[in-house]
Amino acid sequence: MAQISSTPIFRSSTLNFPEKDRFHAWVKDNHCDCKLRHGDPLTFNAGAAGASLGPLILTGRTWLNPDGASPYEVHRTQCHIRTDGHDFFRFTLVLSGRLLCRWTSPQSVKTAGDLFVLDAAQINESVVEAGDVISLVVPRDLLPSQTELLHGHTLATGIGRLIADHLLSLFQNLANLGEQEIPYVVQSTLQLLAAAVSSTPDALAEASSPIRDTLRSRILRYIDAHLLDPNLTPHCICRDVGLSRAKLYQLFEGSGGVMRQIQRKRLRRAYQMLADPNRPQSHIAEIAWRHGFSNEKYFFRLFKAEFGHTPGETLENIRASVLKPTAPQHRPEDANLPSGWTLPFGTPDH
Repeated sequence: MAQISSTPIFRSSTLNFPEKDRFHAWVKDNHCDCKLRHGDPLTFNAGAAGASLGPLILTGRTWLNPDGASPYEVHRTQCHIRTDGHDFFRFTLVLSGRLLCRWTSPQSVKTAGDLFVLDAAQINESVVEAGDVISLVVPRDLLPSQTELLHGHTLATGIGRLIADHLLSLFQNLANLGEQEIPYVVQSTLQLLAAAVSSTPDALAEASSPIRDTLRSRILRYIDAHLLDPNLTPHCICRDVGLSRAKLYQLFEGSGGVMRQIQRKRLRRAYQMLADPNRPQSHIAEIAWRHGFSNEKYFFRLFKAEFGHTPGETLENIRASVLKPTAPQHRPEDANLPSGWTLPFGTPDH
């Protein structure tokens, strides 16, 4: 493990796995369903390196097989989005290889030199032709809300090119970066990204502003802090945050309304409690009541609509996974990765 002052650079490679396990090792825990496009593909030889830079994660992935690329499909569905709760943007600079965004209309192909945006909270249906890329993961709350409009889009502006050059230089100079310099690097990187997403015509079409973003974030923080309060209502939010009911509804009209936000956050909290094998088992009715659902049948119906299975099935799946014996796995000798750092994407574990 190399050191950036006291900040480590993490490295890994599929070459440390048996050939038949290399693709699985590459896509394991990357929050998508992935499958190779051909039954008898090239050996999937690839490596990754990266570092945490404050709240950001910068990674580079390299294709190590000189005989050609090995295409694979990536599917991130609404089910993934509902259950894992990952909430970040990923800016990816393509150095070689290609990526086909199949969910965009028209479909778009990303090739060498393109810098594009992916939103973890939106569907991703793509075909990846393995190559070299550099990616930067940024928590959602650090960028303007209009960034979500750029899901699948290439940043083709002048500022976009500056960011591409910045990411390439930053990755190449990670080993020379002192820990005391990281806050300044993070600040300048976020300023460039904010300028890029705000100057894109698609982003400017959304009626949003920094004040709106700040106010919405403040309301979401209030909701998180009072999520289990049975008296959490629009009236309380308006009174304590200091805004009109009309403004509150306007801020959340594009996401199903403020009460829908509260409901989904409560369902996700309940899911996390049910799915945690280390928590003492509680009755489902008690968990429903603690999360603001006085009617157990109503809770069951909403839970299944949100996650695709009932609370009882969640408990059964957790018990089965705890009781199921785990086979020993081959682990890269040089991985030594921090929690949540995944081989291909370097995404944070929320």
